[in-house]
Amino acid sequence: MEIKSTVGETAGKIWHVLSSDGPLTVTQLKKKVNGSSDAVNLALGWLAREDKVDLTQVDKTTVRVHLKS
Repeated sequence: MEIKSTVGETAGKIWHVLSSDGPLTVTQLKKKVNGSSDAVNLALGWLAREDKVDLTQVDKTTVRVHLKS
């Protein structure tokens, strides 16, 4: 599968998971969407650039993601 398609599908999965489950850490999201680290990180960048999600640094190693209203 082409990387652009993979990233787009992963972004859709992330949006649906956050919509139903609420804010999650990046680690939790990776498990929920069963995506590779690269695909999830690229999808999160895409969603952040499109202003669909907010990313919050919780501590040194944890980032929480939530949908923008």
